[in-house]
Amino acid sequence: MAKEIEVLEVGEVRFLTTHRTLALVARTLSASLATVSERFGPTDIWLGAHRTRRVPRTAGRRLVVVQTEQILDAGGQTIETKLTRRRIARLALQADLFVEWNPQNRAFYGLLPRLLPRRFLFGPYVFPLGARKQAAGEGLVFVGNVTPERQAKLARLPDVRVLPMKAGIDEIDRSIAAGAAMLNLHSLPGAYTEVPRVLMAYLAGKPLVSEALAPPFAAGRSYLLPEAPRGPEALAQAWQGLGAVAARYPITGMLRAGAGRTGG
Repeated sequence: MAKEIEVLEVGEVRFLTTHRTLALVARTLSASLATVSERFGPTDIWLGAHRTRRVPRTAGRRLVVVQTEQILDAGGQTIETKLTRRRIARLALQADLFVEWNPQNRAFYGLLPRLLPRRFLFGPYVFPLGARKQAAGEGLVFVGNVTPERQAKLARLPDVRVLPMKAGIDEIDRSIAAGAAMLNLHSLPGAYTEVPRVLMAYLAGKPLVSEALAPPFAAGRSYLLPEAPRGPEALAQAWQGLGAVAARYPITGMLRAGAGRTGG
C-alpha cells in the first residue's frame, strides 16, 4: 500500500514527504523560504525520498531530492542507514538535484558526485535570508523522542523542558520561545548534525546547546557542548557563530543550484 504524501506549498515551491516528522521539517523549512522574495519556478522538494519506492514527478516542475538519513559521523564511521549507492544513484537520476545536508556523508557516495557533478549539492542550505536576533528566555528546551539513551542524558542536565515530536505545533513554538537555548541530543553514537533541529533553534532566535556536531558547526563557536558554561556571554558568542554558519548556507543555495533544469 502506497504511503500518503503530505504536501506543503509555499508559492511555487512544494515540500513533499511521506513521514510525519519530516512534515514538521517541511514546516520549518517553509519559515526559511518565507524570507525569500526571489522566484525559482515550480519546484518540488522531496524530504526523505528513500522512504518511498518511487518518487513521482510532475511535468513542468523541477524535482529536488533531499537526503535526510544519518550515514557517516564526522570521523567517517558508519552510523546507521538502509540506503545503498544504487538507491542513491537511482534517486539522483530521477531528480534534477540531489541535496545532502551533511557534508561528511560525501565519502559514502563514492564516484557518483564526480560522475554527476551538477546533480549533487553538499551542505546545510536551509537557513533564512538576513540576520536574526537572539531572543531572551530561561533554561533549555529539547524537542524530540525520548529514547532510553536520551533519558539518561537528560537526567544529568538540570532545567530542561522536554517536548515529544507528537506535541502540538503551537505548544512546541511556545516552549522554544520561552527557553534561553535549544538542546540537541543524538539518538545514535557519533558526531553528526541534526540539521532540522539546528534550523529550528536559529529560526526561534535561540543559541544551540548540543552534543558534538559535524562541520561546518564547531563546538564553542557555533554551539555549546552540554557540559560547557551557559552564561549570557557564552550564549551570545554561540549565537553569533551560528549566525555566521547560517549566512554561508542560505536556503536559496539549495533552490538556485540547477535552477532552470526540469527533467533528466
